[in-house]
Amino acid sequence: MTTPRWMVTLGAMLAASWLGLAVGARAQDFTVAVVPDTQNYSDVTMAQPRGEETFALEMQYLVDQREAKNIAFVTFVGDIVQHGDGRFRIPAVGDAPARIMDTRAEWDIANRAVSVLSRSGVPFGMSPGNHDYDNYSWWSEPGGPGASRPLSGGRAWGFYFGSTSPHFVGRDWYGGASANGLNSWQTFVGDGQRYLNLSLEMDPPASVLDWAQGVVDAHPGLPVIVTTHEWLSPSKTGETQRSDSTANSFAGTDHLSPDQVWDRFIRKNPMIFLVLSGHAYLPAVDGVSLGENLRIDRNDAGHPVYQVLQDYQANTVGPDGQATSANGGGGWLRFVRFDVARRKMHFYAYSPLLDRYAGRDGEATFGVAPGLSDFELDFPPQIPAKR
Repeated sequence: MTTPRWMVTLGAMLAASWLGLAVGARAQDFTVAVVPDTQNYSDVTMAQPRGEETFALEMQYLVDQREAKNIAFVTFVGDIVQHGDGRFRIPAVGDAPARIMDTRAEWDIANRAVSVLSRSGVPFGMSPGNHDYDNYSWWSEPGGPGASRPLSGGRAWGFYFGSTSPHFVGRDWYGGASANGLNSWQTFVGDGQRYLNLSLEMDPPASVLDWAQGVVDAHPGLPVIVTTHEWLSPSKTGETQRSDSTANSFAGTDHLSPDQVWDRFIRKNPMIFLVLSGHAYLPAVDGVSLGENLRIDRNDAGHPVYQVLQDYQANTVGPDGQATSANGGGGWLRFVRFDVARRKMHFYAYSPLLDRYAGRDGEATFGVAPGLSDFELDFPPQIPAKR
């Protein structure tokens, strides 16, 4: 007996439908990429275009790896430039007289590099560091504007990387910025789950935490990542204390230390599961510096909050293996791979400049046990299991 053609067609359609459902339900790993402090790549007092090329190389690598790594989001931890928006003084060296330098060239270097990423359409967020404030590098000599503390101002930041910059205008994943323009929020999707990222300024003041709380409240049920500049200190002895340069950077203001931000904001929000930061590192030895750490605390809901430091700015080993052949940073990037089927988060570091993975095969890339460079953590309860 010959099967009617309509039955064959119907069977094929049903089979295709079930196959489509199976493929759609399959777990799909995804990656969040972290860009540590890039200030030395932008620094016009260092060898250029060496640093500028490394910054652009990092951004191009992220774009090229978007599909292979399924990069869902990229986040910058701050110190995008070295000298803020003021002018800075280069002391006399030998026969060369002292010079007053304009920092627009540094912002232009950073803008060109970030444009490689923004043109790709990959969702990303940027947090300012202490070097990115308007008055960070103003000089204090006769006729100068005076000492650059407390840190303040975000005119340059707003122009290059604020909510009205071409990087973010019209992006459906970019939510908006705080009143001072230094804080913003973004959303992204990984394996069908929507996530919220808060890009917070260094040691945010109470008013910014109020703004951030409003953003979290407007997105109930979303797992939350907080990216900020200062949070953890590096340690060779296994200590995991939070960093605190607030008194030095923001004396006389209502800026809050990382410990205060934890108590007033992080621990009170049960859906925050990850805090990413830069800023802190140890002096380099032979061009290698430790700038990693990991701390885990439980919030008021009893859920773990993973806090991860990545700052490679003191690393100057280039492709030739020499200690001073790369501008500080060495091209190192942090990646967080979300292994959905195993419910594991794999943290690792890779440099497209050196084509090396840190901490692989027991190698202590940054002078300490490789566990801080390459490790796994369980999915926290804040990330819901897929039904």
